[in-house]
Amino acid sequence: MIKRKLVTALLISLTLSGMSLGVVSAQDEITLVVWDNFTRDSEQEMVETLNAEFEAANPGVTIQREIYDTATLTELLPLALSESTGPDVAMINQGIANMGALVEAGLLLPLDEYAEQYGWLDRYGEGLHRRNRFTEGGEQFGEGNLYGVSNTAEVVGVFYHKDIFEDLGLEIPTTLNEFESVMQTLKDAGITPLVFGSLDGWPAIHEYGAIQNAYTTTEALDSLIFRFEDGMFGSEADLTAAQKLVDWVNAGYFSEGFEGMDYDNATAGAFINKEGAMWLTGSWMSGTLSDQLDPESVGFFLLPDAAGSDVPIATGGVGVAYGIRATTENPDLAAEYIDWVTGPRFAELLFEQGYLPAVPVDRTMVTEGTVTADVVNAWNAISSNDKVGHYLDWTIPYDEIVSSLQELLGGAVTPEQFVADVQEAYAESAP
Repeated sequence: MIKRKLVTALLISLTLSGMSLGVVSAQDEITLVVWDNFTRDSEQEMVETLNAEFEAANPGVTIQREIYDTATLTELLPLALSESTGPDVAMINQGIANMGALVEAGLLLPLDEYAEQYGWLDRYGEGLHRRNRFTEGGEQFGEGNLYGVSNTAEVVGVFYHKDIFEDLGLEIPTTLNEFESVMQTLKDAGITPLVFGSLDGWPAIHEYGAIQNAYTTTEALDSLIFRFEDGMFGSEADLTAAQKLVDWVNAGYFSEGFEGMDYDNATAGAFINKEGAMWLTGSWMSGTLSDQLDPESVGFFLLPDAAGSDVPIATGGVGVAYGIRATTENPDLAAEYIDWVTGPRFAELLFEQGYLPAVPVDRTMVTEGTVTADVVNAWNAISSNDKVGHYLDWTIPYDEIVSSLQELLGGAVTPEQFVADVQEAYAESAP
């Protein structure tokens, strides 16, 4: 890793020689307000380091950073972006109800000219950029202008304790049936198969979505999420996934009392403390797990599909994107900041903390046999084979999908009623 002092000295040297990366002169005093969702301890130092380096490269610029979790960001941004004191740069969750609503309200700046200037479209494939695209006015998701750039990649899969698998003679499953056999073996041995907590709501979207992926196709998912002409919720795959989720609850495969378990404390703690053998969640937890556990003691694999495909569909993509407030007085500086925090320097910092950058990872940085290597391999597999799935709340109103899943998990509705309720919410929320 390049030491922070050396980097800062280099940037100051470049500035003094007239080669500053910035667009601000030393006489200017500008505060750039940035909202992000890097809330965990393992994320704080790398973001503050990057911001300090940006300030060093742009004398007179101060980054005023405000930190919120994604749910709070989503709640606050519509009002904040409409105010002159709002964030110049903010991380924005994708989807019709989030980024799409902000585009419709005219609150976000199209980034296409900056994308061309900085070469952002070359950083990862167009299929992933589509997740940050909307037509002007927000009518069509997945097409039109670019409104965000991401610096992390995400893939939802299964973390597991290698020693528990070894003790029971278990191997990584290659079909969904094999995965269920692994869970039954664990349960028979008195071990919770899957740690899971649904108190926060959104983890249930990932749980259901992962099972849905096992029965659907990328074409059907794209049509659903981007609301193409044939897009719908309520297919046989959707119903089968709902029934399978109920089956797993009834079989006792989830943590006891999962309804009252939050994500960051109870659920993460349960896995770290080996109160369960596996955890179906996202790659964003690899940094925390690498920090809390021996990185070689934990593995990661994609949930296999029903057909046993070599590369199954996995929910994921690029992470929450950086966008620019439409009325910012400093759009060029804001774009330069986005270039800085989505480029190779932050990718290096992210990877050193065990996170998955959106830009390709230098394989010389990867230590084979670690959970991070497993995550990189999983991402490379789905991204290179067009098997990157979607998060359902990008197109189904978040409150609706969460409440419907909670009712399904609690036995308040049947799988058939769940599918009907979600399809009704999907239809009613059409732009």
